[in-house]
Amino acid sequence: MVITQEIKDVVSKAPFIPITTVSTHGEPHMIVVGKVAEIREGDILGFGIYKMEVTQQNIKNNGMMQVVIATMEGGPKGFRLTGKACIEEKLVLFKAEKVEVLL
Repeated sequence: MVITQEIKDVVSKAPFIPITTVSTHGEPHMIVVGKVAEIREGDILGFGIYKMEVTQQNIKNNGMMQVVIATMEGGPKGFRLTGKACIEEKLVLFKAEKVEVLL
């Protein structure tokens, strides 16, 4: 499991979550989302789609995505998750494959 209980705790406390996708030309595209809509088995985070036109196109083109989860609540903690994403109905589903501790 890549997404540990500690990461799930930080997810619940994070005030906002930056996510980054990559265009077919290698250009990063970062946006900020409010919260994780759901955490699924298999290291999958679900994000509700609100607009996200460029993000959705990048995901459809190559699926590469990074997510940063951080909070100051209870002391600074943060993680960078790297993996692949796909679109399912009204959700971006991100499968974390790698985790780096940031704080």
